[in-house]
Amino acid sequence: MKTVCLYYSRSGRTGSIMERMADMLDADLLEYTDGKDRSGVKGYVGSCIDSYRPLPQVEIIGGEPDWEKYDRVIVAMPVWAEAPCVVGKAFLKQYSSKLKGDLHLVVTHMSKADYGKAIAKAYAYSAVKPKSYLSLQTKNHDCGAEIKHFVQTLEK
Repeated sequence: MKTVCLYYSRSGRTGSIMERMADMLDADLLEYTDGKDRSGVKGYVGSCIDSYRPLPQVEIIGGEPDWEKYDRVIVAMPVWAEAPCVVGKAFLKQYSSKLKGDLHLVVTHMSKADYGKAIAKAYAYSAVKPKSYLSLQTKNHDCGAEIKHFVQTLEK
């Protein structure tokens, strides 16, 4: 099964998680962005504020792939202000209708809570219903076991 992993990462955590997942799945790895510098404290505060603004335009770094060649698409994003980040929601709104493979979502967050409700909010922006999701707590936590379990579930 040919897989593509797409992610947005403000701090680098989501990106490193998706690098691990893509490696385990022998998948292509692509990053998407709204082109805004969201680094540091100023970027964090601005990102939280942007969560309540209209969705930005996003693009896939390096260009849009040939969606026809993928059987499975995994889209990852961090949680901001208790919801999927605005960049992730914008990606789903712009691109989900083009996806040909099964869609799976990954959200990363600092809390110990499961962000199933945040994932449900992301569904509203997607033209297709995701087949599964993974909620990963990243603060002071190695997500390796959860990533491995998710990958094993996908490969069944």
